[in-house]
Amino acid sequence: MPVTTLLLASALAPIAYSFGPGTTMTYDVSVQFNGFLPVLGGNEGVVNVKMAVGVEGKAPVESNLQASNEIQEFELEFNGAKLPLDKANVVEYFPKTTIQIAPTGKILKTDAPDKKLPVKLPGLDVKHFPDITYVPIELPPDGIELSKSWTFKRNFGGSDISYTCTAESAKDSTWHITVKLDQKYTVLENSSLEVVTSAKDAVSEVTTTMTGEGFVDFNADKGRVDAAQMDNKAVSEVKDLKSGETKQRKLDTKYAIKLKTGSSARAKAAPQAAASNDWWGNTVAWTSRAVNFGKGAVAWVQMAAMFGLRSLPDELEAWLRPFRSTVRRWIPMR
Repeated sequence: MPVTTLLLASALAPIAYSFGPGTTMTYDVSVQFNGFLPVLGGNEGVVNVKMAVGVEGKAPVESNLQASNEIQEFELEFNGAKLPLDKANVVEYFPKTTIQIAPTGKILKTDAPDKKLPVKLPGLDVKHFPDITYVPIELPPDGIELSKSWTFKRNFGGSDISYTCTAESAKDSTWHITVKLDQKYTVLENSSLEVVTSAKDAVSEVTTTMTGEGFVDFNADKGRVDAAQMDNKAVSEVKDLKSGETKQRKLDTKYAIKLKTGSSARAKAAPQAAASNDWWGNTVAWTSRAVNFGKGAVAWVQMAAMFGLRSLPDELEAWLRPFRSTVRRWIPMR
């Protein structure tokens, strides 16, 4: 009997994640934000993030699985220019983290810091980094079946994302699962578009509705995700608290996750790449041009600070001195 037929014959049997001791995997992760970005009063732009994320299985705690994740490589572009950021910058917000999960993928515990990102972007949450990388969905506890759907919720940034998953096809030991999601939340913002909790500090009320669809390829034999992709669209209604006037913002987000070639349940961890300075030529050339129109350079600095840059290279600081009073809000200058 073909493997696929055997798989379908046992389709009602539960499938589960598996992160036993000695399990090591590395995922390539790319995220693109395209649309309204909360920098320097609001700008249309594109942020591209590329990461290599290492995952290591730990000894279970009773019936719960344990795994740790760590960013091994990191690169970020803002409007086509690479920012001078690396792993050392970004781990301030996304440090090595250990989670406990049920075999279904329900995350039960994390030691991730209770820290908010300085910029609120739909679906991005410090405590939920595994949710958008190697544990992107929860599996049905009563088993998986072709064309059968299941639902679950996860809380991101204080509001729930609702997921609907459907097992569309199966080949060998891999299930192709389509995913749809939606989320709605409301926050207060100050004049700098920063999220605040007190109404006295706010100038706007922002209600965001996010919808998305994509897929997850789950390897039932290995108990892991081999690939996943999500395309999300967020539409925000911004209400001025004084005038009552409203305006709209839009932001598209694309996630892509893929297991690195050669990763396996017993593979050795991928060696950490040496820090690269390839970004420097682009950074210097782009920033020198950006300084000519001021606002672009300051927006560049703000975006870099949001993702972990804590000091400016000497060359960039010299160029940005005309904008010192603004830049110092995010990064100290001499």
